[in-house]
Amino acid sequence: MRLACPGLLSWFERGATIVTPTPLLAAAASEQCSRSQLALGRETWARPAIRSVGAWLTECWREARYSSRDVPTMLSRSQELALWNRIIEAENPELFDVSAASRLAHKAADLLAERYIAAETELWEEHPDARQFQRWLRLFRRKCQEQNWVTRAGLWRLLPDWISEGVIDPGVTVFVAFVSSTPALRAVQQALGERSIELAVECGAPESMTVKQFEDPAYEVEYAARCARSWFETDSSQSIGVFVPGLAKQYASVERAFQRVFGGPVFHVNAGVPLQRHPLISGALLLLDLAKPRIHHANAGAILRSPFLKGAGVERSARALADLELRRWREMDFSLRDLEKASRNCPVLTETWLKVRSVLQQKALLQELAEWSQFLGDLVEAAGWPGDAELSEQEQQVVEAWKNALSDLAALGLVAPASDFDSAVAQLRRLFSSPVEQGDWSSPVQILEALDAPGLAFDRVLALGLSEETWPPPQALSPLIPLTVQRANQVPGSWAQSGREERERSTRAIFDAAAFDVVVTHCGRLTPLVRMKSSPVERQVAARVMPSMPLEQMADSKAPEFQASGDARGGTSVIKAQSQCPFRAFAEYRLQARAPDDACFGFDARDRGSFVHRALEGCWRRLESQARLRAIAPGDLQLLVREVVSEAVSRDERGPLHVLISRTERERLETLLLEWLAVERERQQPFSVETVEQEQFYEVPGLRLKMRIDRIDRLKNGNLVLIDYKSGKQSRPKLEGARPAEPQLLVYASALREEVDGIFFGQVKPREVKAVGFSRERQFKGQTAQVRKDWDSYMESAKANVEKLALGFLHGEAAVDPIKGACEYCGVKPLCRVNEMRGAQEEDEE
Repeated sequence: MRLACPGLLSWFERGATIVTPTPLLAAAASEQCSRSQLALGRETWARPAIRSVGAWLTECWREARYSSRDVPTMLSRSQELALWNRIIEAENPELFDVSAASRLAHKAADLLAERYIAAETELWEEHPDARQFQRWLRLFRRKCQEQNWVTRAGLWRLLPDWISEGVIDPGVTVFVAFVSSTPALRAVQQALGERSIELAVECGAPESMTVKQFEDPAYEVEYAARCARSWFETDSSQSIGVFVPGLAKQYASVERAFQRVFGGPVFHVNAGVPLQRHPLISGALLLLDLAKPRIHHANAGAILRSPFLKGAGVERSARALADLELRRWREMDFSLRDLEKASRNCPVLTETWLKVRSVLQQKALLQELAEWSQFLGDLVEAAGWPGDAELSEQEQQVVEAWKNALSDLAALGLVAPASDFDSAVAQLRRLFSSPVEQGDWSSPVQILEALDAPGLAFDRVLALGLSEETWPPPQALSPLIPLTVQRANQVPGSWAQSGREERERSTRAIFDAAAFDVVVTHCGRLTPLVRMKSSPVERQVAARVMPSMPLEQMADSKAPEFQASGDARGGTSVIKAQSQCPFRAFAEYRLQARAPDDACFGFDARDRGSFVHRALEGCWRRLESQARLRAIAPGDLQLLVREVVSEAVSRDERGPLHVLISRTERERLETLLLEWLAVERERQQPFSVETVEQEQFYEVPGLRLKMRIDRIDRLKNGNLVLIDYKSGKQSRPKLEGARPAEPQLLVYASALREEVDGIFFGQVKPREVKAVGFSRERQFKGQTAQVRKDWDSYMESAKANVEKLALGFLHGEAAVDPIKGACEYCGVKPLCRVNEMRGAQEEDEE
C-alpha cells in the first residue's frame, strides 16, 4: 500500500512536513517512506514528519503554546464530546440518545469551522433541528470563551494569524491527496505562502478489469479471499488492496473468511472496531461491576471465569466449579460476599477479593472524574487484570489504550462536574466506543473500507459488494445544518450535480488504485457506476467457489463399558436419559456434563414441582388412606392442606417481593392439592398409602441404581399402584414403546418384587389435574387412566425394555439418537451438535 503521489519520496529527503487528509493515508505514507529507506540500503534514518491533518493541527497548537501565553487550551475530542453531551443533556433531557446527538453536533460544528459557515443567518430559521443546534452551539461557544478553550476545528481560525505573526513556523509543508480544499485549508496555505506545497493524486489506469457475479455474499467473500491468496502466492512482493463497502458491519465475516483461506497474519482488516469489543477491555470493564452493591448473575459468573484475573490459569477448574455453585442458587444478582463464598476453594482468588475490598473502601458517592479514574484503575489492578498470561504485542497495545483511556477520563474533569460511580463508568465506556484503527500496515493484503480508496495505490485491487444495494453509499450530509446553507457554502454532495460527481469520484478511485488488475464482485444487480466503467466485462454467475472436501467419518456411538464402584449416580434419570438419547446418558452420567443452572425471578418450574412433592408427601403421611380422605370434613381437609403447603413452600423470604411471591405460591398450591385430592377421593378401588418418597434399588448385573418412589398404594387385593407426581402435562404414550419418554414408573415396577396393578402420573397442573397411565382394573375416572386387557404382557415387555436400556448404558451405547422432543430441554446439545448434524443431512437431501 502506498500513496499515489510519485513525487512524495523527494519531499521525505528534504525534511518537509507531510500532511494528509486522514490517519490512514498518513500511515500509508510512513510505510512508503520506510520501504524507500530500506531499498536504499539504510538501516537507520530520521523519523519523517508525516501527520494527518488533525495531528498536524494539534502539533501547531503545541508549538504555539510554547511560544505564547495567550494561546487557549485545546480540548481533546473526548472533552469536546463530553462538553456537547453536558450541554445537550441539560437543554433537552428528553432526548432518547444524547450521545448520538452529541456526535452529530460535534461533526456539524467542525463543518462550520472548516467551511467558514456563519451560524446566525436567516437560512437557519426554516429548519427546527437547525434552530435547536444553534442554541447548543451558542452555549458551547460561550462556555469555551469563558474558560479560554478552543476546539481542534477552532484552530483553523487561529492558525493563519499565528503563522503570519510568527508565533509558529511550520516550515515547508506538503499537503498530499487533498481531493477537495476547504476555505480554512486555503487560508492556512495562503498564510504559509511559498512554504505550502500541494501534491495531487496521479491516477493511473489498470491493465485489466473483471466483474464477477455471485448468488450468495458468503461465496463472494470466499472468492475474494482465494483470489487474493492466488495473487499473493504468484508474487508475495506485490501489494493487494481489498475494498469493501460498509466494512465495519461485515468485519466478522470478512476477517473469518480471509483467516480461513490465508491461515496466517498476511492480511490486515482496517475495520476500525471499537476497543470495548476487545476481550481485554471488555474484561476490565466487567471487573468494574465489583464496585456495585449487586452484580447481575451473568456478569458474576463471567467474573469468576475471567481469564484476566490473577491466578486464572492455575485455578481454572476450581473457579468453574465456583461459577456452577453460584448458579445453583439461581438468584438474579449477587453481592461480592456471594462471590467470596462461592470461590472459597480458590486461594488465589480469595486473596484477590481482600485486595478488591481494600480498594472499595475508597469509594465515595460523588467524586471528580480524576478521582474516579484513580479508583477504577486501582480496582482493576487489585483484581489482577490483565492476568498472568504472557501478552502479545497487540495485547500490550490494548493495555496501554486502557491506561490512556483512564488518563482521558481524568482529563474530562476539565469540562464535566463531579459525578457518581455509574456516570463515571458510563464516561469511560464512551471513551472505548469510538472506532480505533489498529493493525500492521506492512501486510501485503490490506482490507479497507471502499470510501478509503482515494489517494491509495496498490498493484492489484479487489472490490467486493459493488451492487446497486450497497454502492454508492448515501451522502453523509449534516442533518443539523440546513441543506440550503450547505449548498450556499458548496459542501460536497449537497446538490445533485455535486452528489453525482462525488459518487463517480469514489467509484473511480477504486479502479485508479490498481496498477495492474481490478476484480469487481457483486450480488444482485451491478451498480450502474461500474457498468459504465467496465467495458468489456467478464460476467460469471458463481456458485460455490470450491467444493467441500470429503471428510473421513468415524463411528463414535460406542463408549467403554461402565465400571461401577458402588451405586451409580443419577438413579432412574440414567434410564430416562438412555431412553431419550443414549449420548445424553453418556454425557450426563459418564462425562458428568451438566448445563449450568439458570437464574430465575421468584420460583421456577423446578421449585414449584418440589413444593408439590413435599406438600403431597405431608398430606398422605397424615391421611394414610382413601377411607380417611373420604371421612374428613371439608373444612378440616382445607386446614390440613394449608398446613402442609405452608411447611412445603420455602420460608427463605429475603424481602417484600419474595414474601408476596411465596404467599401467592401457597395460595396456588393449596387450590391444586384440593383439586388433586378430589380426584383421589373418587378412585374406583379402595387403597391405603403404603409409602411416600421411599428409597428403592433397581439392579442388573454391574449396575445398581438408587431411586425414590413418590408414592406406593396398597390395594384391597394386596397388589400395588405406583404414582409419580408431575407438575407438567403428561400423556400415556410416554409409558409405551421400546424407548419410553418417561420410564421412571416402569423402572419402579421392575424393581419391586410384589405385583403391580397400576402405574400413573399424578398430573398436578392448574386446570388440568388428573391421573394419566395404565392399570389392570379401573382405578381413576377419566379417559387418561386406561385399563389394559394385556396388562401382564405389557408389564413383561416394559420390564424387558427397562433392562435393555440399563444394559445399553452399562455396555457403553452412546449414539446420538434422540427420540421426538428429547432435545427440547437437553443441556448437552453443544457436545453432540445434533442441530448441526440435522442441518447437514437436510442440505444433503436437497
